[in-house]
Amino acid sequence: MLRRVITVFSASLVTASLLLPAQTPSPSTRSFFVNVLDRNGNAVRDLAKDSFRVKLNGHLTPVLGADYGLASRRIVVLLDTSGSMAGEKGNKKWQIAREAVANVSTITPTDVALAMVTFSDQVNTTFGFEQGRFVIAEWLKQGPSQREKLKGHTALFDATLEALKLLQPAQPGDAIYAITDGGDNHSHASASDTKRLLLSSGTRFFAFLFAEPVPTGEERLGVDSVMDIARDSGGFVFGTSAHPLNLGAAYSGADVTYDYDARTREKIKLYTQALNIQVNGFYTIAVPAPVQRGKAEKISLEIVDAAGKSRKDVGYTFQKLLSPPEK
Repeated sequence: MLRRVITVFSASLVTASLLLPAQTPSPSTRSFFVNVLDRNGNAVRDLAKDSFRVKLNGHLTPVLGADYGLASRRIVVLLDTSGSMAGEKGNKKWQIAREAVANVSTITPTDVALAMVTFSDQVNTTFGFEQGRFVIAEWLKQGPSQREKLKGHTALFDATLEALKLLQPAQPGDAIYAITDGGDNHSHASASDTKRLLLSSGTRFFAFLFAEPVPTGEERLGVDSVMDIARDSGGFVFGTSAHPLNLGAAYSGADVTYDYDARTREKIKLYTQALNIQVNGFYTIAVPAPVQRGKAEKISLEIVDAAGKSRKDVGYTFQKLLSPPEK
């Protein structure tokens, strides 16, 4: 959960795990990622292990280590190109989505490897890490004509699994950044299977989410699934909200619009910077944890001062679950 940081959309967390083939509970050192930010959204890098109070399944556990690391990372951008992303006649929703992609390509440090997957009913286009930013930039040059190709349903979970394939073998700090309106109505993979694979790989799931004022039941379920996966995998949900075109009219997806102006562009830039802060550097927290087949350990965390009191001057994201060992 993120506290006292740049006001964005919703908070969530990170995941990494050490899997051991134990039949019965046994002591094991396991680790997870934590980001700590000051009130200006800058990374706090000088905390000792005593600054972290950790509970597993509600029980206080010793912190064996808390090491902050900066390194070159990898991000896979997932771009929703389903019909719902075309948005209203003003084309603002798609312009915002394109700007979010462009920001990742231009603001993200050059030592961070980028890949991109576009998807609707299925995975449509994959730009691997070997193709990099140049191919993404060339794709963006297609401009407004891309909106005419937005059609079909949404297979977000299938696209997430495609992104995980690009990240094999997994590396610490790998991240997926999905730009989507949230609903999944066409995947073969389930939300639970997608989360399980993210957890087992240690890959964090971040999202730029388009939120409409009165989502339908299916849309609400899709948004909840995105937020749940981001929270438990250790990522974060940013977002932008639509507003009705006619306040007194009956609601439908075509009756909303998004603001695409200088303020929106500045928010997208801030979101991208926040994404990079969390991806590029983080604490790896080591704890002793029992390992049981099929059981995920629930994590709770506080950042505390020298007196053991919870600090109010920092915000932090951390993973909710240590993934269960494989069956």
